[in-house]
Amino acid sequence: MNTLLIILVSICSLGVLASLALQLKKSQAPLQAADLSKDLARLEKDLENEKAERNKLSGANKQMFAEHERLKAELGSASKERDSLQSKLTKIETKREQQEEESRHMVEKLQSAEQTLREERQRVIREDETRMQKLEEERDRVWADHENAVIATLTDLCKLPHLQFTSYSNTNLPEEFDGKLKPDFLIEFLGQYVIFDAKASKAESLQTYINDAVKSTAEKVKKNSKIYPHVFLVVPTEAIGELKKLIYAVGEYYFYVVSREALAPILASLKRISTYELAESLDPQKRENIINMLSELATHISYRNAYELLLTKHGADTLERVSRIDPEIAAEVEQKNGEKKVSQFSASEIKRLATSLSEQNLSAQQLAAPKASVKKKHLEEAEEVMAQRLL
Repeated sequence: MNTLLIILVSICSLGVLASLALQLKKSQAPLQAADLSKDLARLEKDLENEKAERNKLSGANKQMFAEHERLKAELGSASKERDSLQSKLTKIETKREQQEEESRHMVEKLQSAEQTLREERQRVIREDETRMQKLEEERDRVWADHENAVIATLTDLCKLPHLQFTSYSNTNLPEEFDGKLKPDFLIEFLGQYVIFDAKASKAESLQTYINDAVKSTAEKVKKNSKIYPHVFLVVPTEAIGELKKLIYAVGEYYFYVVSREALAPILASLKRISTYELAESLDPQKRENIINMLSELATHISYRNAYELLLTKHGADTLERVSRIDPEIAAEVEQKNGEKKVSQFSASEIKRLATSLSEQNLSAQQLAAPKASVKKKHLEEAEEVMAQRLL
């Protein structure tokens, strides 16, 4: 726009000068030729100056036009660069927004996962606490019922016709017992009292509890000569498997840890000793050996009961695991088991083995070293063939 303005100004200046020159010629016609020549020379000079100025302005105009075109090109290039940068910026901002959105989603997922993990951890902890609480409640129930069950069992056993022991519970102890020693159950045996003490423990280590119980009981019983030197500590059958030691010798006293199922054979053994016609005349050492043997028998019975219970539980767990491997196969196995008949044992065979120790030993030997079932005739024929070959 500046260039056009300059051009217009130049054109206007030339027109004005030409008009002035024409007017002067008309108005000064009568002037002298010399004056006219001076004026014309001056006007021509002015005209030359104007032309020079116009050329100068034209050159400046061209220069400015060139600069304008250059600036215009630069502006176009800058506009394109600006548009390109704007496009890149838009893409960057869009990508940044997407990344921020993804980051927000990831944070939300992470927070959700952390919350889920916390909830799952809390659920597992609650389940473990509930399970442990149920186990503790079940153990407390077993231990709580254990003492009453032991006393009831011993009371019923002592009333059986083939036993008939004089017995005492912790509510009606003999006069020989003071308040410092209150066993759960006593029976009269050979002028003394045999102690059966039901042990109930909430300690984490049953073995430690039994060790402490043996020590404390030994301190109490050694002060009473009416107490028989063999003391039986009765624990639940489930607890037998937790113990590594079941027989304790403290001075002249022996302590045996047994289950409730072992009480019947122990009482039967004591009854047989008490009714033996030479019991009073037996050598004390021999009688002690008999008692030790019977105590070992009771321990064996307790262990046997514990092992059978544990094996039964293990078998049940194994069957449950088998059923979880493949439900279809488990269903077919169960159906096949339902079709099979339960093996029936002959009552006469059970009676034969149950009433004869020699038959039991013979059957056990046959299981350990079975003999081939070969007829006598075949044996004789084989002997003849071997003899002929030897000849």
